[in-house]
Amino acid sequence: MKDPIAQYLSRYAEPEAADAEHLHTSVLAPKNTYAQCLVVPAFDEAEDFLPRLLRNISDRQDLLVIIVVNAPKNEGQTSYDPAPIQRTLKLLQTLQTPEAKPLLDCGRLIIDRVSPEREIPHKQGVGLARKIASDVALALHHSGRITSPWIYQTDADACLPNDYFTTPMPQRGCAIFPHRHISDDTEVNAAARLYDLHMSYFVAALRKHGSAYAHPSLGSTLSIHALDYANVRGYPKRSAGEDFHILNKLSKITPLTLLPSPSIEVQARTSARVPFGTGPALSRIIENLRQQPNGSGYLSYNYASFKLLAQGLAALGAACQSTQGAKVEFPPQVSEILNELGLEKVLPQLTDTNTPRNQRQRVATEWFDALKTLRFIHLARRFYPDKSLLETLRSEAGELQLLDE
Repeated sequence: MKDPIAQYLSRYAEPEAADAEHLHTSVLAPKNTYAQCLVVPAFDEAEDFLPRLLRNISDRQDLLVIIVVNAPKNEGQTSYDPAPIQRTLKLLQTLQTPEAKPLLDCGRLIIDRVSPEREIPHKQGVGLARKIASDVALALHHSGRITSPWIYQTDADACLPNDYFTTPMPQRGCAIFPHRHISDDTEVNAAARLYDLHMSYFVAALRKHGSAYAHPSLGSTLSIHALDYANVRGYPKRSAGEDFHILNKLSKITPLTLLPSPSIEVQARTSARVPFGTGPALSRIIENLRQQPNGSGYLSYNYASFKLLAQGLAALGAACQSTQGAKVEFPPQVSEILNELGLEKVLPQLTDTNTPRNQRQRVATEWFDALKTLRFIHLARRFYPDKSLLETLRSEAGELQLLDE
């Protein structure tokens, strides 16, 4: 049987993973082997982000931090701004300075994707940066330079807890650490609280209503087993949402484990560097809070949308259990949304009575994945418009017990 990691490295890994420069000791990474590795994409970050990221980690000598210092290539995009690229070039220079090594007391492997002709295509963004770092980590693990099979993922705006690397991990799959966004700015901190509530609400409501994809999707909180990372062919090369999409792929082949602790602190920052995600969301919430400071004007998914989702999941399950062939009826609203998501293409497989029911159910679960689940909730807005998040959590979704007030 072929080694899936070797196969991935030979066919799908980024060129940096095969570069001998990254596979041998250097001034910044003098040890031959390390116990753990941590991968970090860095674009327009503070020059002191690494000491802040690791300030709670007491034993760093067996840790190799792989940092992809990256910036988008100027491809004529209207939003291109050279100032962040200049700051990132300065960050690269700082990280490559050997004199900084004793202050950090960890191995560092710095990959340059910001210098002229080395920039990242702007549409591939952070997804490619994460893939490069993770591919290098995979190659180092495969060659015996990193002993742990876990590829820890985080961001430059995080602060890791002291027991981050000693937390017991599952046998395989992907481990997801809990997190919370924080800020010294009162306004940003209030927005971060609402944003975290919104994300927790989404996950808890999915779990309550039977979704197989009830997990948070934040790149700074993941740790992926090397074998499973190879099996899903690494990160998708996307400028945003790469964490959501790799988790969607992983969830179809391996367990996702939501660790109860420890919690990662993530700096809440407004940003327009990506088209969607935490930064843009915080900016919108701040504007909303300026209009309604009590937070009641911040809207989130209508709880009725999740109840409709439960009906959809039940209808799909009934189709998989049916002995009537294609004679399966779906509730009208559910039918409208599922048909828009392409149900007609997969329905013959779900109702094929010559196929065992458990296999049909597996087809349904993999078809109606995290992306289609999210699209279902979005499409359900035509029937159930968004409502005040705080009012929802106090009333019809109070059973989720997410409010601490």
